[in-house]
Amino acid sequence: MKTSNVLYILGYASIILSATNFLRGKAKDGQAQDIKERDGLFLGHWAPTFFILGKVAEDREKEGRSLLDFS
Repeated sequence: MKTSNVLYILGYASIILSATNFLRGKAKDGQAQDIKERDGLFLGHWAPTFFILGKVAEDREKEGRSLLDFS
């Protein structure tokens, strides 16, 4: 599996986990609710990072360069 595909999958997984944690936090009362909502929001911030890294990896794969090749 290509690195870009893995990063895209991680981006979508981050969105799903974020929504799940946020909605699960909405269903309960108390302090656990606040923690779940914050966890959901935190996880949601990772999705754009994974998508950007996936795009960079995809572009480098098309050029035949390594992800760690900075020249």
